[in-house]
Amino acid sequence: MMTKNRASAILAVFMLISICACQYPTQTRYNYSEVGQIQVVQFGTVIAVRDIDIYGENSGAAALAGAAGGAAIGVGAGNGFNSVAGGVAGATAGAVLGSEVEQAIRRRGGVEYTVVLQNGKTITVAQNVSEKDIILAINDRVMVQINGQYQRVLPAKDIPEEIEKPKGIELK
Repeated sequence: MMTKNRASAILAVFMLISICACQYPTQTRYNYSEVGQIQVVQFGTVIAVRDIDIYGENSGAAALAGAAGGAAIGVGAGNGFNSVAGGVAGATAGAVLGSEVEQAIRRRGGVEYTVVLQNGKTITVAQNVSEKDIILAINDRVMVQINGQYQRVLPAKDIPEEIEKPKGIELK
């Protein structure tokens, strides 16, 4: 038979695992909401690259899981009034620990590109990096995808610099 403490601890572990599985957009990974959306593209040249640290936003799920697990353990450790005090102390400690664990899990490295666009404007883009992404170098020709959510700096070496005018539909 599973005790209340054990069930809460298992729930907390599963919630932390689900937080670890969170994915973030990169050059090669898109959020569901981006699929089918128009991405405006501007071409440019990379003039600076630097490594950055990215601190993720806490969702609160790990703090909640930690509070639930800590409260269950605290209540189980005492009896009577001590169990209430233990539950409150356990919930507080669990929430703080859960929040710190989530922050550590979501912390990752990234890259910041400074790009001069064809129109002469200079922009910087902080970008998540995955194992499949290409880290660009100074003087690389790039395209910058611009939408309302996540901007990407992508390699453009395989995209032609000149093309024929696309054929359209003529109206009578």
